[in-house]
Amino acid sequence: MKVRAAVSVAALLLTYAVVPMAQDKAAVQVEQAGPLRAGGPVVFNVKLNEPLPKGARFDFRISPVSADQEIQFGSGEPVDASQKDFRVGGTLPEGALPGEWHISVIYLFLPGTGWTRNTIAPNDLRFKVEGKPYPIPTKAEVSLGKDAKENSSEKK
Repeated sequence: MKVRAAVSVAALLLTYAVVPMAQDKAAVQVEQAGPLRAGGPVVFNVKLNEPLPKGARFDFRISPVSADQEIQFGSGEPVDASQKDFRVGGTLPEGALPGEWHISVIYLFLPGTGWTRNTIAPNDLRFKVEGKPYPIPTKAEVSLGKDAKENSSEKK
């Protein structure tokens, strides 16, 4: 009986801890159906859990999962007076890597802020971008050039 009561209390406490965390994310949806195209338009619907304070804004960044090619969009204008619903849109660059993309980060700039580390946690939205694949360098062999060797021995 005591074990059952302890398990029930633990489950209840866990529910109170997890449910608020799940509700503290910004819900983001892609408006287009199907894959997006490099060089084409993209529109996201963003629903914040709390109203955006007057004078505040957010920067919305997306990136391929396979590399860091962050594309930034501003928060734009709210859809309604609630200051919670926004349409964020723009154009993907012609060189957007094809493949799976995600929301890299949403930075929150409070009124009067020039730079911030404040972020808004988004849901884990994934979407496909179509485009022309191209190789990306991942390794480099670096050596000291002749002029640099001579200069370093003169300083001794």
